[in-house]
Amino acid sequence: MSPRPRVDRAIKRAELAAAAATVFSERGVAGTAVSDIVRAAGVAQGTFYLYFDSKDDVVLAVAEQFVSEVGTSVAAAVTGAEAPAPDRLRSLVAALGGLATNPTNLGMAELLHRPENSALHDRLTAPLAEWLFALVHEIVDQGVAEGSMHVPDAGAAAWFVLGGLQSVERSGTPMADLPGALDGALELALRALDVRGQR
Repeated sequence: MSPRPRVDRAIKRAELAAAAATVFSERGVAGTAVSDIVRAAGVAQGTFYLYFDSKDDVVLAVAEQFVSEVGTSVAAAVTGAEAPAPDRLRSLVAALGGLATNPTNLGMAELLHRPENSALHDRLTAPLAEWLFALVHEIVDQGVAEGSMHVPDAGAAAWFVLGGLQSVERSGTPMADLPGALDGALELALRALDVRGQR
């Protein structure tokens, strides 16, 4: 009898998390039981507990993956440095707004935005916020250098822009209204950056 092939722990954990994400998107986190996840993954319930301690543990894994994918998606959508800085800022905001309209993202985004999950939200999104700040700072530096933005301190301006965008997200704006609210914050940011000829 040949030995059973060894399953890579990280791969199996990722497969279970992917199955959980699918079920969460269909039934919501609250409406999902571990039995639903194992059924979707095609494994025994005991197998689930080899990789996760609880449903909360798999929720955290799915949330971490979600935040990572948000960063990847935004990075892919933001126009490169060959575009004018105001257009790059617009593409960043459009990418963020587009995430809010994607039905697959809604369940996890709504979970992270519940008041009782604010500590989890902050822990998971802190690295994303640092990356977004660096990106916005780069865009403002570019805008100042090319003459399309007029601010005395690019770093302070980047914090202002990012703070405005984050405030839209953190203020309890319904997910369906988020794209429009982000566009409104963008228009204010473009004025603060003294962008001439803005749309």
